[in-house]
This record gives sequence, structure tokens and C-alpha cells, in this order.
Amino acid sequence: MRRKVGGPHEAAAARGRFEFDPTQIISALEAFDGTSRKDRGPEVQFGGRSAVDILVATPGRLMDHLDSTPGFTLQHLRFLVIDEADRLINQNNQNWVGRVLEASNCANKFDSSFQSNTTLTQYIQSPLEIAPDGLTYVIDPITYRIAGSGLINANFGSKDNSDDGVVRGFYGRPVPLRKMLFSATLTQDPQKLARLGLVNPKHFDANVLKQLERLSENDGRDSHVETIKTGRYSVPEGLREKMVECTAEQKPLVLLALLLDEVRNQNFASAQGDSDSINLCVVFTSSIDSTHRLARLLQLLWVAGGFGKSSAIAEFSSSISAKQRAAIIRRCRYPDAKDKISVLVCSDGMSRGMDLPSVSAVINYDVPAYAKTYVHRCGRTARAGKDGTAISVLKGGQVAKFRRMRNLIDGGRVEQMGIKKDLVKGVIQTYKVCVSALQKVIEAEENEEILPTDPLDDTEWMPR
Repeated sequence: MRRKVGGPHEAAAARGRFEFDPTQIISALEAFDGTSRKDRGPEVQFGGRSAVDILVATPGRLMDHLDSTPGFTLQHLRFLVIDEADRLINQNNQNWVGRVLEASNCANKFDSSFQSNTTLTQYIQSPLEIAPDGLTYVIDPITYRIAGSGLINANFGSKDNSDDGVVRGFYGRPVPLRKMLFSATLTQDPQKLARLGLVNPKHFDANVLKQLERLSENDGRDSHVETIKTGRYSVPEGLREKMVECTAEQKPLVLLALLLDEVRNQNFASAQGDSDSINLCVVFTSSIDSTHRLARLLQLLWVAGGFGKSSAIAEFSSSISAKQRAAIIRRCRYPDAKDKISVLVCSDGMSRGMDLPSVSAVINYDVPAYAKTYVHRCGRTARAGKDGTAISVLKGGQVAKFRRMRNLIDGGRVEQMGIKKDLVKGVIQTYKVCVSALQKVIEAEENEEILPTDPLDDTEWMPR
């Protein structure tokens, strides 16, 4: 959201905005110009200023503010940025896309009563405010979108009532509401994008642009660029992709061997004085229930095998509270030697929007069915030019299906790998005992003897 510049009290108001909790938007409105006072009622005042420069919100919470927060308005909106756009535009959360676009165009509220409303006419014809630089005018976004509704053209006798959302001629350069969509798997389906009302949209693919830049540096072009353009998705250049094949019974031990190998490599890097070494493995499963059971099994194995505390294995899914998830994210971003997380077991809720700079490897314990999900999972590592590894654990019958899915993705290649059996050779018997102990832990949780998030160190359920 954009606040209109100028005004005699702007400096004092700007200082005042730092005196309240930035997450409390009602306090922000009150501190700036008092628009949230109860005596003003829920009516939105047209014109004026926005008390917020940048607003970050989920679609549902944004709809709550539009419906319930006195003085809340999007009439000053200049830029609409949608992250994870392919998912959000598919969400029919109270028709949030259409409502945001409608709320940003305050002229919609005047259409039915324009003939009897003189306030709008006076506002449109009011003199332009000179900006602080003394060279330009301040025209707030409200004016642009009123003009786009055709009301200004009708007022000045023009037959052009087009609704293009910009101001022509009299008001200078057109500045429409700009919409920016970001995603690693952005849809190009015209039917889905039509909801956003895009005008002359531009599509940028960071991977293609990087390839073109490299080729221009080499003074040549390559057919590989065309191959990249035709692919649906792509993975980061720094990502090493591997797969390991095993039976269903072997999967937990194979996963343990992979995790122990990663932890050993991390410890070696730290011993060599590599301060930039990354030290977190993210394991993805196919469901919330699988996430919990696998996290509990790894906790039992981690303690019983003498690899560390059970707190080194954390679960991240919608089955735990938002407060607990936030605490886990803080532990991953700001690790403490006494409370360090080495392995994060997740459902696909973790595959988007989470930026954890310390992820060295992503392990697909359950292989995703869709290329889009695979891309987002792999995107938890090899971020911002760093290196990373993605390992898929496949059962025998899954290899062909996995390769077909991977062929839909550009860049990189998947290497076949084996595991270091010596890492788990001595824990096979311990694993069998832990599988039996897992059943007792699950039963204890169902009987509310322990909580699903309780640590298992030194408890009666820990194998001896």
C-alpha cells in the first residue's frame, strides 16, 4: 500500500508509526490519522492517505480486514505482489482476487450514485498537489482508478468511457495498478490468469535469462536454450540430483544411512573451519500421518543408536500448532548447539514459501506424483546460488514413473547412487526394537499419556 506524500504533519506521523506494534494494523491506522476510531464507524473515507506503506498478508486475513477493520481500504494500492502465485490464484478464498481488484478501484462504489453525488466531481476537478521536488505533481492512485471507470471522461464530455484503469491526457503519464506474480512453477493457463485482469503481461524466466546471459558472454548461441524454453519447470543450477533404489522394508534404514552420511559430512566441514557450512536435512513424506510416524521412528533410532538427542529430529506439519511451527523455524534459522535440529521431517506444507538458508540436502522419502511438487521440494536447498543435494528414495516399481515425471523438468540430471552400509550395519537389531517401540509411543499418544511433540529421551518408551 502506498501513502500519499506531502502534508504538514507527515514527519511527525512517520515517527509515530514506529511507536506501535507493526503487526497491529488497527493501531497503525489510529496512530497515523485516526481512521480507526469507533466514532468514525466502519465507513471508508475516499482520498486522504494510507497509514501503511507495505502490507504483507494471507488472502484470508486480507479479506477479514476488508470486512471487519474500520478505515481499512485498498484504494491507495499501487503494487499487488502475489508470491506462490500458481497456488494462490487457485484458492477460492471468498473470491479474494476479485475482491482485492474491486477494493483497489474506489470508483466502483460511486457508479450507482454518481448523478446525486457531487463530492466525487469536486475531488476529480480539485487542483493537483505539487510534489516535494517542486517539479512533479502528486496524483494518488484513487484518481487513476476513478479515471479508468469512465467517470472523468463522462464529466468532461468525452465519449471514451473505457475502463483501462489509467489517466490520459489531462492527468499526464498513466500509472495503472501493477501486478507481479512470482512462482517456481508459474501457470500459463489463460483461464486462470484471466481472473487477474492482466494487461500486456510480460513473462520472465530467471533460468532462461541466466542461460542467455552465459551464451552471450561466449559470443554464441546454443539449441539448449530452446530446450529450456520448451520445458515446463526447471531446477537450480547448484542442485545435485540423486536417487537410490531399495525395497519398502529397507527404506527406513536407507534413510538413516543417508542422514548419517550427511551429518558426518557436515561435521567434517565444520571441523575444517568452514563457517558457511550448512547443516540441516529436510525429509519429505506424502502425508501428515506419515510425517509424524517417521519423525517418531527417527527420534527413537537417533537416541537408541547413540547419534544424539531426540530433539535433533523435528516434525513440521499442520498437525502441530502455528506457534510450535514458528519455534521450529527459529531453531533452524538460529541454531543453538544445545538445541540444534539436524533433520526436519515435513509434509508438503513445507515445500513452498519456507526460506531456510541452512538446508544442505532434501530427501524425498515418499516420491511426489507431480513435477511441480518435486520442483518446490527441491527448492528448499540450492537457494540463492548455493549448492545443495536432492535425493529420492525409490521402491523398485517407482523408478520408471519417477523418470517420466523428471523428464518434464529442465536442467540437471539424476544420478543413481548407493548407500554406505557400514553406517547402519550395527543398528539393524536396534531398528527392529525401535519399530516395536514406535507402536507403543503411538498408542501412548492416542491415550494422551504423552503429547505428540514431547521429547522421548529418558522415557519409558525408549528402547534399552
